[in-house]
Amino acid sequence: MLKKFFILLFLLLTAKVSAQNDVVASIYRGLGYSYNFQLKEAEAEFQKIISQYPDDPRGYHYKSSLYLWAFMGNKDQADYNRFMHLSDLAIEKAQSLLDRQENSENALYVLGANYGLRAMAFTKNSNSLDAVWAAKKSSKYLNEVQELYPYNNDIYLGKGLFSYAVSFVPGVFKWALKLAGFSGSKEEGVYYLKKAFKYGKYSKPEAAFFLSQVYSESYGDYGTAAGYLRQLVKQYPHNSLFQYSLAVVLMKDRKPSEAERTLKDIIRSNNTRFQQITAYANFLLGDISFHRNDFYHAVGYYQRFLTGTRDFDYSGIAYYRTALCYEMTRNRREAQKNYILARNGNTDIADDIFAKRKGEAYYDHPLSVNEITIIKASNLIEDGRFNEAYDMLKGIISGLENDKLKGEAFQYLSDAAFEMGRVDESIDFANRALKTDTKEEKWIKPFACYYGARAYLKKGNKQMASKLLDKAESYSKFDYEAKLDGFVKALRWKL
Repeated sequence: MLKKFFILLFLLLTAKVSAQNDVVASIYRGLGYSYNFQLKEAEAEFQKIISQYPDDPRGYHYKSSLYLWAFMGNKDQADYNRFMHLSDLAIEKAQSLLDRQENSENALYVLGANYGLRAMAFTKNSNSLDAVWAAKKSSKYLNEVQELYPYNNDIYLGKGLFSYAVSFVPGVFKWALKLAGFSGSKEEGVYYLKKAFKYGKYSKPEAAFFLSQVYSESYGDYGTAAGYLRQLVKQYPHNSLFQYSLAVVLMKDRKPSEAERTLKDIIRSNNTRFQQITAYANFLLGDISFHRNDFYHAVGYYQRFLTGTRDFDYSGIAYYRTALCYEMTRNRREAQKNYILARNGNTDIADDIFAKRKGEAYYDHPLSVNEITIIKASNLIEDGRFNEAYDMLKGIISGLENDKLKGEAFQYLSDAAFEMGRVDESIDFANRALKTDTKEEKWIKPFACYYGARAYLKKGNKQMASKLLDKAESYSKFDYEAKLDGFVKALRWKL
């Protein structure tokens, strides 16, 4: 009798271990398909878990994530609704599992991870209060997993994202976050994300992606950011989000040719589930052509973006740059039409705010010869053709009488000179920009401070670099203020 009991116990334990192994194997396969944007195959793997183990919350959790990423990429409300339905089921199953097995690691982890996904979904859907509530619940469950199961390194993805996000909340509101149980810093967030990337069982690709965003946005370290993304693109060649993100970083690093190849790969793949990413790829290809002063092809790409986009984000700047393209090719009537349309962007986005203001100004008067030259020179800088931009600006600088144009030209000369290795000239041009009267274009002086600080740091003069960064931060209410704030913080980190 005792022998039969042990045989039965062995069979039960073996069946349980086998079931766990089946689920883990399906999760690995499903995530591999998911990260490669093979969503049908991923859904089949996660559905298999649901069908075979309907009380296991993991199948519902990972299947829900497919619809969240689809919603993030195309903003289709149907995908949001599917995500919420599966998320509700994942949470319900996890709570039931906790009722049966107190402190179940799988249940606690799914609750922490899925509430994190809900926080992202609510944020994307402009539901801030629900996002904060979901984030608080996610943090609570992830902390429980950390306390009970310290070997679970996947929790550090969520903890890293929360810590990093908290660091951007203005100090005046941090007390409210502390009352809600949130704390963290940028450094802590990066530490946790690196831990998830290095040791995580399921979270390595997502940790790599978010690390790339941190290094690009917060530290201005485009080389490290591109390194993470190249690794992801190589491993998951059909993931258009990873490809698009790599192209963005390459353009920030002024490597448009490599970015162009990546963007054209996205368009060739024509992933119908992620049409918004394809639209944004056309927008960036428009920017690449625009920066090459290839205005004919730029218009074509911008028009494809405007036709394919699902929302108003960046439509203002696309219409504005389309107007400039027509202006450059002496088609004033089409330019004016697009200047009017440039008012219709998203007024929460810096590019679209700038486009509205400049479009209204240029509607009333055509570009002067010097304004055209300065725009073309600034384009060459973004295209990485610093010598050409430098020579073009030097050719007109002595003849400029308008202080606004002088300030703009000096600022661009400072940028070009720095990229050419002419650090002393970069400092001189930045200082000359600061001496001009640029009330019409309030952004020129704070950006000139940044360019001067960058050059001083290159020379090893940290005191002057810090002084100019302080001065840059003293300005307010100018175009691209948040962008400059990121630049300043990245440079302070290097200090």
